[in-house]
Amino acid sequence: MRRELELGGEWELKPVERFDGGYEPGWWRRQEIPGHWQELEEFKNYSGRMVYRKKFSFNPEPGRRYWLKLNGVFYWCAAYLNGFRAGVNQGYFIPACLDITDAIKSGENELILEVSCFAEPDKLHKKQLLGVWHHWDCLYRDWNPGGIWQPAQILSSGPVAIFEPMFHTVFLHPDYARISGQLRLESEGREEMELKINLTPHNHNGQGFEQVWTVHKNSGSSEYQYGLNLKDYRLWWSWDQGEQNLYRLRVEVRRQGDAEPSDSYETLFGVRTFQLRDYSAYLNGRRIWLKGSNYPPGDYKIRAMTRERYQKDFQLAKDAHMNILRVHAHVEKPEFYEEADQAGILLWQDFAMQWAYDRSVLPEALYQSEQMLKLLYNHPAIVIWCMHNEPIKQWDTARRPRPADLARLAYSVIVHSWDREVMDKQLSKQAQYLDPHRPAIPSAGERGFFRKDSGTGHYYFGWYFGPLDFMNWLVAKRPHRLKLVDEFGSQSFPNYENAVKFMPGQLEKLDWEELEKKFLAQPNYLEKFIPRKNFSDLKGYIQATQDYQSIVNRYHIDRLRSLKYRPCGGVLTFDFQDPNPAVTWSVLDYERTPKSSFHELKKAFSPVYAFALLNHAPYKLNRKLAIPIFAVNDLNRKIQAQLSARLVSPMKEQLFEQKLELKLDADCPAQAVLNPMLELRWPGEYRLELNLAWNESTLQNIYQIQVK
Repeated sequence: MRRELELGGEWELKPVERFDGGYEPGWWRRQEIPGHWQELEEFKNYSGRMVYRKKFSFNPEPGRRYWLKLNGVFYWCAAYLNGFRAGVNQGYFIPACLDITDAIKSGENELILEVSCFAEPDKLHKKQLLGVWHHWDCLYRDWNPGGIWQPAQILSSGPVAIFEPMFHTVFLHPDYARISGQLRLESEGREEMELKINLTPHNHNGQGFEQVWTVHKNSGSSEYQYGLNLKDYRLWWSWDQGEQNLYRLRVEVRRQGDAEPSDSYETLFGVRTFQLRDYSAYLNGRRIWLKGSNYPPGDYKIRAMTRERYQKDFQLAKDAHMNILRVHAHVEKPEFYEEADQAGILLWQDFAMQWAYDRSVLPEALYQSEQMLKLLYNHPAIVIWCMHNEPIKQWDTARRPRPADLARLAYSVIVHSWDREVMDKQLSKQAQYLDPHRPAIPSAGERGFFRKDSGTGHYYFGWYFGPLDFMNWLVAKRPHRLKLVDEFGSQSFPNYENAVKFMPGQLEKLDWEELEKKFLAQPNYLEKFIPRKNFSDLKGYIQATQDYQSIVNRYHIDRLRSLKYRPCGGVLTFDFQDPNPAVTWSVLDYERTPKSSFHELKKAFSPVYAFALLNHAPYKLNRKLAIPIFAVNDLNRKIQAQLSARLVSPMKEQLFEQKLELKLDADCPAQAVLNPMLELRWPGEYRLELNLAWNESTLQNIYQIQVK
């Protein structure tokens, strides 16, 4: 639609208990929109209902239709223009496009938005579909995102408007790509229209496409579906597999004989196919191993995210050799998805559901998940839908759990969860119907303990699940539970210069109660795995938390890379960046300063990688130890590499050294290349050094072997 007016700038707002039409009396506060009301000092702890008012001048043209578009409001809103109720919308990421043709007038207009976003009193039976925004352990617990977080606009169209254009690649033929598209046309009367679909190369020299159809349109809303064959097509690939070839897709509808279109729609579009076959990914028919991380909200003040900040995040992901990010239990700004398309980062898109919900939300969940699919459908970067993250009975993370909380949690994980067994199945079934060309995972991480198909896995060995070495049993005895692991990790502090922005600079002065309640640290687990008594200053302790995080991440990744395609299809760490200053599982802090664990993660995700499977716990003295050493190639071409393995005793004596020439096939599973035997004759720390060189790249992996 044609953009007529941006309703940004300063708005008036005030809190109300309920709407009674009495907006005029009382005091109004002012705020720049987009914004969250808790950004204002007066409302920093406010939760509930807020009224917004905006006055603007406008001069409508005869014969045109006018629409109020609310691109994003947390969480529910009702719109009133000049006293006329234009409509209601629910769902923080769902754009509302409300017909205001009969309400807008020449001269001054008054727009009132009644907005509601409340704190959930019962976290086990949440009623708002806000995902991580209202119940999570990585976002400030007292933060309410309520407000108008995306622009509000006045748009216009002719008598017929385009809604919900959805295009995808059906299949790839050597001579053409079969593209299917559907859309909905909304008109006031009976019309005979021309519909034109145009595909123009955006960043390459492939062939375009244009075709015009005649549409006999009745009044009201009607859906249409079209198929087209695009010849000499160029494929869209993830950045590690090829070029991000994009087309500019434009759809126009006009009345017969009119020079100007009644309405038009334009977006970037990529020709690609994607499948998950037993949790192994195939992009354009080529098998690829998924490497990535979970992406929290870019900022707890999501309105503050910009295209440039998203570009930086994607570049950091590529620097760490990641080809996929999981948008964790929320929906980001449109700029995020546009930049992912151009950066070639695959996206696993979660629906905004986190932990347990009240059963009454099912109809609303079906509606909002449908709207999410339609909103994001055209982005080639999105390759996986997931309907729910961990549908378990998780207590309010603002307090410590009681025995009853732990019992409910265990029952929902092991035995039964209504969210998992009923709601998530219906949501994924609907998603698969609406979009049969992307996989739809019912829920992430929690599929029930006794299921043969355990789905995706969340495995916090070295944190929640006990010692790191407990993972070895799963690798040896239950590898089918490791087909696609999308969460693991441990907490670490931000780098010292950013940590002291919200905490004292001395270890002994840390307020651990504040760090737990406000800044999300888990002191019990930190103390268990990185005891504070071993450190004399905060800098040393911070580095130790990051070092331990590096060990935890590499331990999981090494074992999952050893199972590449046998049966593991990919690995995603938890998580990528902090949405607020905090102590969490991220490898990038809120300022996007990499922790040392980021650099170690980059090494563990190297496309050509050499690694060893060694326990974290100390080995016993006077035992023999076999050290299995592997090499793996994720590149889509064969390579020749040189591997040097060197083993040094605690006495600095060289016990073993060997150099190998390796030939690794394209995208091969892990290859066992060495298995030296070590006699543990001395207590202390042994050191294994692996040096790998290929083309003009090098990698060094160092393992410490503790012996007692």
